[in-house]
Amino acid sequence: MTSGGRPLREVGEEALIEQIARLVATTCPRVRIGIGDDAAVWRPHAGHELVVTTDTLIERIHFRLEWTDWATLGHKALAVNLSDIAAMGALPRLAVVDLALRGTERDRDVADFYRGAQALARRFGVAIVGGDTTRSPLGVAISVTVIGESPRDGRPLLRRDAGRPGDVIGVTGPLGLAAAGLRVLERGLKTLDGNPVMQERYHRPEPRVREALLLRRCGVRAAMDISDGLLGDLEKLCRASGVSAIVDTLRVPVPNAVKWGFPDWEELALRGGDDYELLFTAPPHVFARVQRAFARAGMLPPRAIGQLIEAGTAGPVVQLRDAAGRCRPVEARGYDHFRAG
Repeated sequence: MTSGGRPLREVGEEALIEQIARLVATTCPRVRIGIGDDAAVWRPHAGHELVVTTDTLIERIHFRLEWTDWATLGHKALAVNLSDIAAMGALPRLAVVDLALRGTERDRDVADFYRGAQALARRFGVAIVGGDTTRSPLGVAISVTVIGESPRDGRPLLRRDAGRPGDVIGVTGPLGLAAAGLRVLERGLKTLDGNPVMQERYHRPEPRVREALLLRRCGVRAAMDISDGLLGDLEKLCRASGVSAIVDTLRVPVPNAVKWGFPDWEELALRGGDDYELLFTAPPHVFARVQRAFARAGMLPPRAIGQLIEAGTAGPVVQLRDAAGRCRPVEARGYDHFRAG
């Protein structure tokens, strides 16, 4: 029997999440951050915070087995969750993995999946402590939950709602490579320069855990990871913080391989997604401190790409500024699981 309500394709993912958040809203004082950020935060006792996130990968939506091997799939399934923990400025500690399989897979496939996940887990000091396996005749589904903890340094966790007018907008690395890698795979391209790098960034995202801890140590308060595209994720940060943003298009770091290989490179960099770099905002003096700290640590300093401004009467808006200084509001169009279908 069909119930009332609107189809999810009309509602959209963000509106659906907002509905769910209202339905399960809690007044428990130990829940410091609930639905709406990269991860939830629970304070079991004074001075200690646990950070929890979960993500699901569905065959032919998030991955295709003809494009990847099982070890690489294990890496990606864990990496996207570690990225959410990093986006909060926390330390990942434990992971549980749920696998739904057709049953036609080989035991070696499953072993390779866990080898890929375990190799990444070791790098970040994460223990894979359990999970579930079940049969899924329609395709493979992978769900990973990661529990992290806040370093006991007295500094607040990174949040989406901490951006303020006057903040510099920064990103920790180049954008567009992963989206270009997906485009290469979809089109079956073989000769485009940079294919291996692009596909590697799509298949094996690198969680920016160390970078996030350094941002937090420098005094950054607002951040999230870029999974649904720069403009889409910046719009989420702006809505959460109640501010607007101006992005200087020419300052967005886009590799030459993407610019030279795709006529619509700007679209890939601004809306493509799957970058898993960190998007953050900070007052100018804090941003300068961040750049110095990254350089001292031997890491590529983040790139400043714009600034936050007061939201007008229309509410939070993201604008793009061209080389001539002209600004135009843009529709962010971040990836939406339901409308994408």
